[in-house]
Amino acid sequence: MRAIPKRLDFFCLLCIFICIHGTSYADGGLYLFPKGAKATGTGKNGLLNVDVWAVYNNQAALAAIENVSAGVHYENRFVMNQLGISAGVFVLPALTGTFGFDIAHMGVEDYGETRIGVGYGKKLAKRLSLGVQFNYHLLSFASGYPDFYTFTGEVGLIAEPLDNLFIGAHVFNPTFSKLNSIYEDPVPVTFELGTGYRIAGKLMLTAEIEKERNDDMSPRFGIDYSLFKSMSLRSGVSFNPVEICFGIGWTAKKRLSLDFAFYHHEILGYSPQISLSYSFGK
Repeated sequence: MRAIPKRLDFFCLLCIFICIHGTSYADGGLYLFPKGAKATGTGKNGLLNVDVWAVYNNQAALAAIENVSAGVHYENRFVMNQLGISAGVFVLPALTGTFGFDIAHMGVEDYGETRIGVGYGKKLAKRLSLGVQFNYHLLSFASGYPDFYTFTGEVGLIAEPLDNLFIGAHVFNPTFSKLNSIYEDPVPVTFELGTGYRIAGKLMLTAEIEKERNDDMSPRFGIDYSLFKSMSLRSGVSFNPVEICFGIGWTAKKRLSLDFAFYHHEILGYSPQISLSYSFGK
């Protein structure tokens, strides 16, 4: 008698996931892109951020990380526990570049999405960095339904053509990977291009555009202001869909970073998130 309600719960949750995925692939839904609270606070602009979340945002930024670092992240999407995203990252500098490892999960007992990735960033020149990533994605369903999986790749680039002027680019799934379902469902192919300008060492202005192969272009704008040496205030907006973003960041002795942010989706409401990272260097 209890199996029917459980099956209905599963289909209700699945419908919610489908609706959310339809709003934006790169917004932490299908294939899991937890950008980190710092990026979210600035309108989800993360292409140029040099932090552990570069494993998700732009692997080229890994090249500038000099110390072993780790981080955890949680997002309560639309204030629904069933849609909570948990993520962890680990960054390991090496002689020739910097490696990044990530894992993220979203879902409940009857449905879940998991992503595991390995990235690498390397400086090609003093002001030019390149990054690549390889990911495994798993979509698991209730008992009796087959699981789906796929493998994807990513490529990122960051350049500083002039002092304090930065340009970044990133491509997700350039190989046009598909899920291993009988329908060979295509995985989104996304391209991001962004620029940032730092003013007086305290103010960072960023602008990015994102284009998914079968969707309209999504522009994003953000601002990050260092109120004190250890505290930053952030704000931004992204379009398609419209999302207003705010955030705050705190750093202790350049080792421990705590970031909090939330964004408001034009239809689905608020999503708070928090990120914590630690650098093991001197």
